Amino acid sequence: MLIANTRARRGAYEPALAQVMNIAAARESRRWLSHWSGLNPGATPLRTLPGRAQSLSIGRLDLKDESARSPLGSFKVLGAPIALLRLVLRRWPHDAFQPADLFAGRHADVLKDFTVISATDGNHGRALAAAAQSLGCRCVIVLHANVSQEREDAIAAFGATIVRVAGNYDASVQEAARLAKANGWQVVSDTSYEGYEDIPRDVMQGYAGIVDELLEGQAACPWTHVFLQGGVGGLAAGIVSYFCERFGAARPTFIVVEPEQADCLFQSARLGRPALATGSVDSVMAGLACGETSPLAWRFLEPAVDFFMTIPDAAAVGAMRLLAEGAEGDVPVLSGESGAAGLAALQLLANAPSLRQQIGLDGDSRILLINTEGATAPGVYRELTGRSPADVLAAQTAFAARTDIDEHALMHRIAAHAEVGATPQGGVCRIALTDADRDGRDLLVRWMKELALDVHIDQIGNIFGIRAGAQADAAPVMTGSHIDTVATGGRYDGCYGVMAGLEAVRVMNAGGIRTHRPVVVAAFTNEEGVRFMPDMMGSLVHAGGYPLQQALATVGTDGSVLGAELARIGYAGAMACGAIRPHAFVELHIEQGPVLEAEGITIGAVQDLQGISWQEITVAGQSNHAGTTPMHLRRDAGYAAAAIAVFVRELAQRFGGSQVATVGSMQLHPNLVNVIASRATLTVDLRHTDEATLQRAEAELAGFLQALSARESVSIETRALARFEPVRFDPRIVGLIEQSAACRGLSCRRMTSGAGHDAQMMARICPTAMVFVPSQQGISHNPREHTAPADLMHGANVLLDVMRELADEN
Repeated sequence: MLIANTRARRGAYEPALAQVMNIAAARESRRWLSHWSGLNPGATPLRTLPGRAQSLSIGRLDLKDESARSPLGSFKVLGAPIALLRLVLRRWPHDAFQPADLFAGRHADVLKDFTVISATDGNHGRALAAAAQSLGCRCVIVLHANVSQEREDAIAAFGATIVRVAGNYDASVQEAARLAKANGWQVVSDTSYEGYEDIPRDVMQGYAGIVDELLEGQAACPWTHVFLQGGVGGLAAGIVSYFCERFGAARPTFIVVEPEQADCLFQSARLGRPALATGSVDSVMAGLACGETSPLAWRFLEPAVDFFMTIPDAAAVGAMRLLAEGAEGDVPVLSGESGAAGLAALQLLANAPSLRQQIGLDGDSRILLINTEGATAPGVYRELTGRSPADVLAAQTAFAARTDIDEHALMHRIAAHAEVGATPQGGVCRIALTDADRDGRDLLVRWMKELALDVHIDQIGNIFGIRAGAQADAAPVMTGSHIDTVATGGRYDGCYGVMAGLEAVRVMNAGGIRTHRPVVVAAFTNEEGVRFMPDMMGSLVHAGGYPLQQALATVGTDGSVLGAELARIGYAGAMACGAIRPHAFVELHIEQGPVLEAEGITIGAVQDLQGISWQEITVAGQSNHAGTTPMHLRRDAGYAAAAIAVFVRELAQRFGGSQVATVGSMQLHPNLVNVIASRATLTVDLRHTDEATLQRAEAELAGFLQALSARESVSIETRALARFEPVRFDPRIVGLIEQSAACRGLSCRRMTSGAGHDAQMMARICPTAMVFVPSQQGISHNPREHTAPADLMHGANVLLDVMRELADEN
């Protein structure tokens, strides 16, 4: 049954509502929850179901899979834990507790006599019990007669005391309130009542983190319709409030779904006030089996939800089975009884012409569903679907493997390319525009042509292999990196990203996949900057950050001229630099650092890249006898150079955070054991993710050099070698990387790149991000550079996912 809510409107988010729930608080909740070990790291998957969308004659169907949010398998872990955390912070306002410390149990001694209680159908209780166990407080959970023993055991496993009552959910709520009053305990519920709103508000605000995750980096609302589970209204209120504040009148159409026999929100819409359910309340959709609307939630739902709908239990079970089997060739999804309610409602509406028209469904509709839970009761799940949770997850893994990068093919391609410029130590030496670089380019171009890519070379020697899209004139999605190396290079730095791009094209070719936009695999010239300065030259020229003629006139360390060398090796192309302006650029790279390996994480979603300041400093003193010149009369360039090295290290330690500082090169003249140095030449490398902080570090160094010059009677000159501002990568693409990792069950974390990359330059002209995979012991620019083949494959699969998603965007 469907009812239109005549009080729903479109407009700016009401200030009175923003005082209760707002985006800032949702983001704070999400940030605080990230410290809790009870959550899986990273985003939950956003799964696309194209087969089901086609069968329902809609444009797109996305499903946010909260079954992967935590080992508890439910979105509820976003509500009760944050509400408990905020409750403790309010109860102990003068103790300066920090969220990370509370979740780590560091204040358990203070909280050991504090007791929280709640009535639950299962998931809320498990989440509260798990959080209470982490913080170190006591937890009592009241269960009604229809909660299964399986669900009770799952809650008790977290140390909660279980109280059973006869009757339904509402009876358990009443008993929890009675026990709390009698014992001085604190109720933690998502249902509000008079005088009790702070905790339900905090629960709902935690749920809004789902949308914060979904919309990160999105300028416009990606969906026309959003289906939300009902219950007492807490989840729907948290989600709706975020969309309304973010998009105002441009918000999507909201449809809230609940069981026929637990229709409290439907009745509230009919009566225009918070109401009771008219049925028995008991439903197979246990998480939605609620008899009374939360008044606080209704304040947010009444002005925003366009339609309320009830569905029979059989429709939910049918949707569970469709998701489990991966109907219409879609990915199998582990969805519990309440989790499948949104799909069940969508199917009923889409297949009824009058209802379809009423809610505005058509071939261009873009639908968002939220799978609120997985198989939180495995026995019940097996009984209803005929499949075990393990079987569905195995099918999900097998589905992903059907369009995966082939590990053997990727490793073979990397190994074959590493033979070009191979060194006796097992590394690679392909310095830019040498004969070895030419041979590596020749092999790459041959492979591109074998994959039917249209190959173009631009005037700075960048190589582009273009795969046509359905819309030939659409801006392409570009991936790639570089194939030049340092003298002591390994086989993965740069080259891995290019080879993975080729393998992604091979997979798309083999699967007959035609993307909307063209796809480009690029290899940029002179990324390393070993022979010709500056580094990342090819991508910098492509992005318009360095004049072509100045680049071509660059004199190398061996006296050669870059333009002449390009012509000599046959890669002085005709295409204008910057002729290809991508829709997006994604670079896959080894981390070249130790973080991912140390933390046991497979995928790095690179959200920013440090700014770089390189300077060459020349100190001029006076050469003199080391034995006869008193210390106070010396003009010692060697000492001054050492003082600079010590200063920049202390500066980095004092600044902290992401600040790093390095003296990587130092030469003394005359460089004799018994002669005071008359000249010292050294380099200083300063890096930070914040431009203002990097400028402050540069200013402090300049001030130190001035004072050192006066104090030591030496002259000091500086020469800028390279200067690049920090880069913030596109948050939407970073989110896509996280989504891919989540869909593939790969651990993922956001991180900063400390090294410069071609993506740094491409970010000047298009949305850009990077994917990192672990580097063994953090070693790079070294023949011992190594990444496990499985990690290389995982990174390439994430790249493939992100490229396909971006390439199918209109």
